[in-house]
Amino acid sequence: MSAGDGPAWPDLLHALWRSAFSAGSTKVFAKELYLGLLELPHVRGVLGARFGPGGDVLVVRWADHEHGVMSGPAGLAADVAPWVAGSAGFPTRPAGQARIAELDVGELSSFAPELGARVREVGGSALVAASFRAAEGDSGLLLVSLDRAPEDETIARALEQIADVVIAADDRIADQALLDNRLAADAVLAEVSLRLARSLDVEETLRSVVRMAVPGLADGAAVHVRRDGALVQIAAAHVDVHRERLLNDHLSHGRWAGVTVDAEVDPLPSGLPADVGLELMTSAVLRARGRVLGVLTFFHRSGARRVPTPEFVRDIAARAALAIDNATLYSERRSEVEELQAHLLPSVLPALEGVEIATGYNVAGHLLDVGGDFYGVVRQPDDRFTALIGDVCGRGAAAAALTGLARHTVETILEEGGQAEDAVRLLNAKMLRDEVGKFLTLATVTFGKAGPEGLPMRSLTAGHPPPVIIRRDGAVEETACRGHLVGVLDQVTFTQVDDVLRPGDSVVLFTDGLVEARDASGAFFGDEDLEPTLAALHDLPLPEMASTLVAGDGRYAVDDDAAVLLIRYRGHRALDAVLPADQAADAALAAVRALGRTGLPDRLEVPAGQGDVTVTVDGDAEWARIEISGGAGTWWEVL
Repeated sequence: MSAGDGPAWPDLLHALWRSAFSAGSTKVFAKELYLGLLELPHVRGVLGARFGPGGDVLVVRWADHEHGVMSGPAGLAADVAPWVAGSAGFPTRPAGQARIAELDVGELSSFAPELGARVREVGGSALVAASFRAAEGDSGLLLVSLDRAPEDETIARALEQIADVVIAADDRIADQALLDNRLAADAVLAEVSLRLARSLDVEETLRSVVRMAVPGLADGAAVHVRRDGALVQIAAAHVDVHRERLLNDHLSHGRWAGVTVDAEVDPLPSGLPADVGLELMTSAVLRARGRVLGVLTFFHRSGARRVPTPEFVRDIAARAALAIDNATLYSERRSEVEELQAHLLPSVLPALEGVEIATGYNVAGHLLDVGGDFYGVVRQPDDRFTALIGDVCGRGAAAAALTGLARHTVETILEEGGQAEDAVRLLNAKMLRDEVGKFLTLATVTFGKAGPEGLPMRSLTAGHPPPVIIRRDGAVEETACRGHLVGVLDQVTFTQVDDVLRPGDSVVLFTDGLVEARDASGAFFGDEDLEPTLAALHDLPLPEMASTLVAGDGRYAVDDDAAVLLIRYRGHRALDAVLPADQAADAALAAVRALGRTGLPDRLEVPAGQGDVTVTVDGDAEWARIEISGGAGTWWEVL
């Protein structure tokens, strides 16, 4: 086959061009590209690499007839690294958008001996290389090894054509990434604007701005407000939670470059110590009515590709400054909105066999506008049911309208037997079609029919904190599902995760108001104590667990809207009876034994009672829960 004469090469080239204008990454068509080059005459191996502006190897692939296509095989990046400097002296000729070089394996080995050895191992003795530009200042390399010196321009023409495909695909992907980043930045800016415009608690709002910026727009962020002539740190965040304390410590002690608050600055060295890992910063002054109110700073790692523009930072800073000024002039706090919020939440949740459900909700007490947190549980056909929780950006009538639209749209589709991912995609399409102008996050857990192994579940998240599983022994596991925000991008994708609940296992769904609760030192509940708290509460009745969580476990101030939805699989119901109080303990213990449990005590120490009580026992041979309720209240025990 030759590049241009036989039918196979044009077909391959046509397929590559199609892929180039639809793929989200050049990796998608790498296999057909490399295998196609291997089919050219006398080709023994193909190497592809992408280099950063400094010559560092970013991506490397290798293909040969024995092993096929390999992405990043061990040691190849180090073997290729000398190419940038070593090939600089070789003559090249232009070929379309590429430059072609021809050399033998001896010349290659003179500056890249390990790469030369790889070429010899596959029977190569001569090479044709195409170098070309890539997006974001990178460069690309395609190197074909041959078992003899090239006799014509077949290989060079093929590499020229392939370079055109890769460059076009890379440019399109880079443009799409830029557009996606701009959409994400616009969405964050809209959310920041809504929070700033509607909040009277300026410090908490500024903390939200910082948390929203990391990691989506920056690797770190901080906001300082001027008080009594000095800059006082209000909030800071770091993409690496383990380094966030270091960042806070250095900022609070003034160990950073700071800014001259008389003028705004473009990106420059941060002045932070190396252990923080944030070498650059972009800052903007918070200024309103001619007064300097503070400084907003975004920090970045050296070489970071996703850096907000100074204009974007200044835009956020201007809005933050206006919010501070308004809050200073107008300090009147707003009334609670619990009644309106209640209309956006389901009044009744379904009763499901073998499953316990509980909810908790905290309304931000200093705001009049209704929030956008919502939840629900939908019974579906074929013994399935789906729990869902979401958070609409912003507050007020628009957020309330979107909350109602979102919950009822998703629930209606689920009730008709649709899958959770279909419901989210349809909601996303509707929001974009109707130009809603807001985004929301959503998480769902769909439960199947219980079997001998337990209760199967599938988790999905769309930009929302992923569901958390609490095992019956207290172990806490965050599900690995991931997905895009709803209402921002034309196409939303998800990574769903399957799992199984055994009797006694629980699932926790929550909104970010819970994890952003702070203690007296400013530490976040989600960063410090969420998992230990869930482990400590795992045996509690779910209503008690829910109320404890939305209250911040008594240690954290939950100042924003926060919703939690808890589902516990209780397994087989071994006993459900109304009995005289003096018979309840023995009946419960007998029911636990009937489940196959061994090593039980001879009797249960149950508070004395009179009259009839209701006794329930659920579980399996390894876990059982007993509840006895009557006039004296409810007593429970986990065995």
